[in-house]
Amino acid sequence: MNFTDSPYEKLMQEIPRPKTPAPMQAPKGTRCHGCPYWRGIACVSCYREFLKAPGGGR
Repeated sequence: MNFTDSPYEKLMQEIPRPKTPAPMQAPKGTRCHGCPYWRGIACVSCYREFLKAPGGGR
C-alpha cells in the first residue's frame, strides 16, 4: 500500500539486509599476500612458514 507518489517509498519499505564485507587481502608485493591467516596486520611468526616446517611443524 502506497501512501504517497514518492519514487522512494518502495525503497523505504524494504527490509534492510546486512551486506557481507569484502574479503580482506594483504597488499601485493608483501610476504603476506595470499595468506589465508592475514587479518589486517602481519603475523609475528608466519603461519605458512610454520606449516611448511619439517616434522609437521613440531
